Amino acid sequence: MPTATRNEARAPQPTAPEGNVRLSAFCSPDWPDPFHGVAYASQVWQSDPSDVEAIHRDARARLRAMVARAAQGGATGRILLILGEAGTGKTHLLRAFRNELHAADRGYVGYMQMTAFRDDPSGYVLANLIESLERPYDEARSHDSGLTRLSQALARSAGTDAVDRLREAGGDAFEVVRELADQIAMNPRFATIDYDLVQAILLLQTAGARVKAILLRYLRCEDLSPRDREDLGGIVPRVYASASQWMLQRLGELIGAVEGVPLVICVDQLEDMFDEAEAPAQFRRVLATLCDLTSRLPTAVVVISCLEDFFDEVKRHLTQPITRRVTPAPGPVELPSACDREQVVALISRRLAMLNRSAGVAPMEAEPTYPIPDELIRRLIGLGARDVLDEVRRYREACIAAGRLVPPSSIDRADVASEAAHELDRRIAALEQEWDKSRSGALVVPTDDAELAAILADAIELCGAELGERVHVEAGANGRFVEVERQETVNGDMDAIDRRLVAICNKAAQGGALGRQIGEVIDRADGLPAVILRSSGFPASVKSPVTGQLAKLAEQGGGHAVIEDSEWRAMMAMGRFRAERCGDPTFDAWLVRTRPLTSLSAIRTALGLDRGEAG
Repeated sequence: MPTATRNEARAPQPTAPEGNVRLSAFCSPDWPDPFHGVAYASQVWQSDPSDVEAIHRDARARLRAMVARAAQGGATGRILLILGEAGTGKTHLLRAFRNELHAADRGYVGYMQMTAFRDDPSGYVLANLIESLERPYDEARSHDSGLTRLSQALARSAGTDAVDRLREAGGDAFEVVRELADQIAMNPRFATIDYDLVQAILLLQTAGARVKAILLRYLRCEDLSPRDREDLGGIVPRVYASASQWMLQRLGELIGAVEGVPLVICVDQLEDMFDEAEAPAQFRRVLATLCDLTSRLPTAVVVISCLEDFFDEVKRHLTQPITRRVTPAPGPVELPSACDREQVVALISRRLAMLNRSAGVAPMEAEPTYPIPDELIRRLIGLGARDVLDEVRRYREACIAAGRLVPPSSIDRADVASEAAHELDRRIAALEQEWDKSRSGALVVPTDDAELAAILADAIELCGAELGERVHVEAGANGRFVEVERQETVNGDMDAIDRRLVAICNKAAQGGALGRQIGEVIDRADGLPAVILRSSGFPASVKSPVTGQLAKLAEQGGGHAVIEDSEWRAMMAMGRFRAERCGDPTFDAWLVRTRPLTSLSAIRTALGLDRGEAG
């Protein structure tokens, strides 16, 4: 590969007073739009720099109190129903709640939107919980998934060296797993925890790509072939009618026993899963499933979010016991739709700060809403959060068209909330629902490194479309290696800003096989940043030669990450989805808005996005 050309400061340097730079950024189409007001499922796993704590403060307090009580145990789990009009910020609230809990190590959150639901409520909840646990637990601290964190914590309950023993077990993996499982079973904390589940969670530390995929199918209560069962050391899958509900309960019990925190299930957009004819029966079955989970698992917290009008329509079809569980005193949380001045200012200033940072200038603390006129801010008071952002977005579009600030009074109110902008939002939301259904389909992840590299290269190349018109990404697979070049338009010129080598390294650590793979990558990179990706964990010991190799890569601007099974399946699903939908005129706008691939932790590591190098 050619020598890299790297620009450490990619944003244009200010050539005018900072206030003018902020004004220019606001009136220029060259910088990303920070004012869209819809939160998407792909964003839930990342912290939200634009979150406003003052919005829905009472709802946040109710959620925190429920989690605190659930952590202390009790007779049953707890359910909280959140109701609100479209655009009041229900998904934003759940995103903030999820990331706050994980940042404070106060729970494990499973998040799901009900768009792709067809049948079997407990199976749907379980599958989405497993996918949630495959996401980074707290991406600000580590790329480790929730399952990895749980597996490590469980292993350490049997000894401080247990994780190292598991990752270095090699052919003795089952023997080590059973020895540690026996020790854990003797601990009174784990007296009621299923022994096979303990083995499966421990085995995640030792598993290669194939065995890890089988383990995830076991956790989703899918059937396994005789060979698959042999690869799990004889663990028998649970595939009977109520198996999914059993697994949900046992995972929650394991989480409570290991870390003393609750399992939190966030069910969003409940209204999207129904067709009109079957809505009452499906609604009743889903809520009955969630109520049953909380009755069996005292440390469970279930948060249900849906449109207020929808709940009013279908609640009469619920049985009295379900109604009492779903709407206990003091009743559901009803999100207010109107923002006061403090909230309007906070919403705008957070997003202006993001715009200013993109343009390479610090936010203006003394005037956080500059250059938006106060006349417009006064007009926004009393609107919902999404409407506030829609109107600011429309105002910015008018300023971009004029090349300068325009008086807010010159824009008709109907123009500010333009039908064209709302229609685009509706089309993007519809495409997001189709994507949710597409990626929920059954996909078998290959185990051959070259096949995986080809999937990765296709996904990385599509990331350029997600990062906007200023960014162009090329990626080509050669065996298990992927050569990546990312270019960005700066001041009208296309500059090569980053070249790197990404490699799939799935060999076992035992016997030096993984170390030799990484050594080959280092030699081939020839000084370029190199990224090592694999489907299972890296050696945990600081004394391991692999740990030293990875540290060397990091010093040279590279990195390493585990690609979870759900990430591989998302990349594969995107290939199929793109072929089906690339002719849709909304497809590119959907990619930029929702970023389904660049939201994946391993993709971000491969492209160096978490180093602040692009996007």
